[in-house]
Amino acid sequence: MPGQSAIVTIDSFYARRLNNERRILVYLPPGYEERTSKRYPVLYMHAGQRAFEPAKPGTESWNIHKAADRLIEEGIIEEIIIVAIAHVRPVTSNEYYHFVAPAAEAKHIACTGLDYEHFIIRDLKPYIDRRFRTLPGPANTGLIGSSAGGLSTYHIGFRNPDVFGKLIMLSPYFVKAWLDENGEAKLGEETLYRPYTDKLPLKLWFDIGDAEGLFLPRHVRGVVDRLVAAGYRYGEDIGYLLKPDAAHQEADWGERVHIPLIFMFGKTPGRVAAVELLGRDSAALKGMKTQINAVARYDNGLELSVLNGDYRVQDPEVLEVLPDGTVKPKREGETAVTLTVDGVEATRTYRVVNELSEFVNVAMSVEVPPESAPAESIYGGMGMKLMRDGGGRYAGRFLVPRDTGYRFRFTRGFRRFETAADGSALPNRAFRAAEDLVLHYKVERWEEKAVDSPERRSHADQTF
Repeated sequence: MPGQSAIVTIDSFYARRLNNERRILVYLPPGYEERTSKRYPVLYMHAGQRAFEPAKPGTESWNIHKAADRLIEEGIIEEIIIVAIAHVRPVTSNEYYHFVAPAAEAKHIACTGLDYEHFIIRDLKPYIDRRFRTLPGPANTGLIGSSAGGLSTYHIGFRNPDVFGKLIMLSPYFVKAWLDENGEAKLGEETLYRPYTDKLPLKLWFDIGDAEGLFLPRHVRGVVDRLVAAGYRYGEDIGYLLKPDAAHQEADWGERVHIPLIFMFGKTPGRVAAVELLGRDSAALKGMKTQINAVARYDNGLELSVLNGDYRVQDPEVLEVLPDGTVKPKREGETAVTLTVDGVEATRTYRVVNELSEFVNVAMSVEVPPESAPAESIYGGMGMKLMRDGGGRYAGRFLVPRDTGYRFRFTRGFRRFETAADGSALPNRAFRAAEDLVLHYKVERWEEKAVDSPERRSHADQTF
């Protein structure tokens, strides 16, 4: 029987162009020590300080080693090495930005993504290939990241397909979106990625949760659709999942990381075991558009959103459904819709109404503990800035896209979250903006932690 997996720590690994050091954590699969002639695929992972354990007590971790252990033990994926690269906090520069930082950060955050790319390819990978028994070619070398790390994975991978053949991007930070704090304008958006439209020898995974606030599914789905149009074969070269109720945080990424591991390193193809039609079950003749999130679940644990479905509508005079899941309403009423994927069916009733606005109003207020020097603003939800309106109360009113979901804790600085009265971590607050909302909250206590000056904060500091 093979032995247990192990994690090897490499301290103070030097990056030449970045002129900094960081910790590298290397997961070695069960049997690595015993099978001395065997070589292994390698998956390089950004933000590695949270790959295997929390960065500090009370914070979250991916626990990707536990996912890999289980999948290997069950014979679902091949044995792999995972190289977790600790991130250097973006105080004056951000290693995950290649070409452009969001305008709000550009004055004080430099883009050092090209130097970080050099570090991984020229400093780290040669060392890993010398020290460990790797399969060094691109077909056996992957890169994984979430949020800004997903953006970095995208740029590094598409720029270096001769090095990385497998790219896993969870909730990639492709577009910065923001709300009007006065609730008058709609959504502001700023694109942060460069489009790559050539068909390259890459295997790609993209996903996004539907409770990530202003990390909107359409930002990721649009990239996937363009790559499919460029020749990537869906389900083979490229996979995509819109995950219900998943938020923008390590615990949620860790909860589903087994899915892209199966897609990239699975031993055998799975078979469709179930299909589900998710998302809103109504559509409107005027206003917002409805797109069905159809998810196929496989017997090996893989999940894929269906992008080119075989839909049948019981009453086609009420609506039609395009292969990409877009609902085309024709008149008010309701009808059953059935999707068939590899012989497995799912049916759901959909209703057509006259009108649904694209945006809804969310009014939020929160009471906080008394402070000698209260902050002028705090954050609640993804990008929701609440201003102090006297005493210990903060408030804001926002127009948000209908059906966006939010899971969050209030914060008043870099990872300085609210806590329970005894100082313990709180579960996330949550709401979905399916209609106009008036929300009232109370913060019991703030984490005791020094906060950087506002001009030195990055996007991640304010919202994660």
